[in-house]
Amino acid sequence: MEDKGLDFPNNDLEHKVARLSALYDISSALNSIIDRDELLRLIMRKTKELLDVEGTSIIFWDPKKRMFYFPLVVEDTKEIEKSLKQLSFPDDSGIAGWVFHEGRPALVNNVDQDPRFYKQIDKNTKCKTKSILCVPLCGTKGPFGVIEAVNKRNGEFTKDDQRLLTAMAANIANSIEKSNLYNDLQRAEAFLRRQNAELKRSNKQKYSFENIIAHSDSMMEIIKRAEQVALTDVTVLIYGETGTGKELMAQAIHNYSPRASNNFVAINCGAIPENLLESELFGHEKGAFTTATTRRIGRFEEADSGTFFLDEIGDIPLGLQVKLLRVLEEGTIQRLGSNQDISIDVRVIAATHRDLIQLVKEGKFRQDLYYRLKVFELEIPPLRERREDIPVLMDHFIQSNNQRFGKKILGMDVDALDILSKYHYPGNIRELQHIIERAIILCRKNLIGIEYLPKEILYQKRSVPISEPCGETFIIPKNNDELKAIKADARKMAEERIERLFLKDLLSQTKGNVSEAARQAKMNRSWLAQLVSKYKLDLKEYRQNSL
Repeated sequence: MEDKGLDFPNNDLEHKVARLSALYDISSALNSIIDRDELLRLIMRKTKELLDVEGTSIIFWDPKKRMFYFPLVVEDTKEIEKSLKQLSFPDDSGIAGWVFHEGRPALVNNVDQDPRFYKQIDKNTKCKTKSILCVPLCGTKGPFGVIEAVNKRNGEFTKDDQRLLTAMAANIANSIEKSNLYNDLQRAEAFLRRQNAELKRSNKQKYSFENIIAHSDSMMEIIKRAEQVALTDVTVLIYGETGTGKELMAQAIHNYSPRASNNFVAINCGAIPENLLESELFGHEKGAFTTATTRRIGRFEEADSGTFFLDEIGDIPLGLQVKLLRVLEEGTIQRLGSNQDISIDVRVIAATHRDLIQLVKEGKFRQDLYYRLKVFELEIPPLRERREDIPVLMDHFIQSNNQRFGKKILGMDVDALDILSKYHYPGNIRELQHIIERAIILCRKNLIGIEYLPKEILYQKRSVPISEPCGETFIIPKNNDELKAIKADARKMAEERIERLFLKDLLSQTKGNVSEAARQAKMNRSWLAQLVSKYKLDLKEYRQNSL
């Protein structure tokens, strides 16, 4: 007896074979492709061929904003692509919203008669949607989007089409989840590599306001303001010379903020070549440029949900300033080689030693970016303007380097302490740290003396030598620091003679004005007056000589 269950029309059999072949191709691809955009592109292309439709879309759900968006758009025209990329809509709208919340497919062959249809998409794209087949995409943690097939080319969508797309959706969702996990792992791996290097570099130093070594009123006020702004989410702009501790302050703000459990990512904009900085900040896609053999996650993505510290923001090129402004205003980035927007949630702290207002006037820094950065400003004064901090910083560096080098140095002797307390520190705290580090390595006593200090500190300005009538040659000091350095370096010289020469030269320059002389020499006025009295110098003589 003939088995009529196997008697298919030729065209029906060919159709089934074609579908099975396409399903096999999709299944193989889903298991082999890791790159998310490449995966989505293939899914939409194969689904379009399999169901014989005009277009397919994968729509993702943003749980924070409760909105739908298109993660990747592949359309026939650039105009439609651009419209869909910029489009997002509420998650309770349209057939997609119904399918997402109900958790079951929808087959609509005439959307004009379905009240669920979201007409805004057609208005934006200027296309005409006639029919839709929509299926939810469900992952291990629940639904995360939908897949849609639009406008059946021949006839109407059938229940077989619905069963086929539903069966495919489970594999599609699983593959998308694996791809997202891979991207997350890439991001985590990149962050951990940099974090590990940073931890080694900083020798496990903890960053907090408690660990900012300061005693001066000016720094106490800055720390107080930093603690206040840390509890908010606003952008912070830190001013300060090189070596004042801008990154330490930024890290302390992060650790005191609600984002403390998330990433702190730092980058020096002036230390990276201009042609590499954009890729460093925003990442790049495979093939974006000659050496881009793989996709790379940028620093902004690494800092997602955390804090991004942009040091030396004044050195960022004008072209990148536009993209940085967009990040601050819209919270989105685009990797090099991609036009796909990526939403990020990053708190930005920027720092510079340069005058941004002057750079704006010179056309080297965008005015709109400057105003977007200066929401809250902190200015860290140079070390020479907060000398009260020098002794406590020296003690801190001595103790930390004692442990590091296995020494037991108690501190500085009186002369060395006096010289370091009055030094102007062009390199600020970092310079002081290196001075102490060098001295501890060299020191063989319990106290650090001036013999262990760099010569450029002892002799900051060489004076012109003159000869006394006796034929001996001396160097006339120009300030108190030079006076103490020479006295310490040549103890056998007649201190009274040097002091007398110092006073005569100083009073000659200031025309006998003791207050001005004390200011120029950076000395206490009363002490200078005592020296004048000690050597019985007649101030009238210097005033008369100036006439």
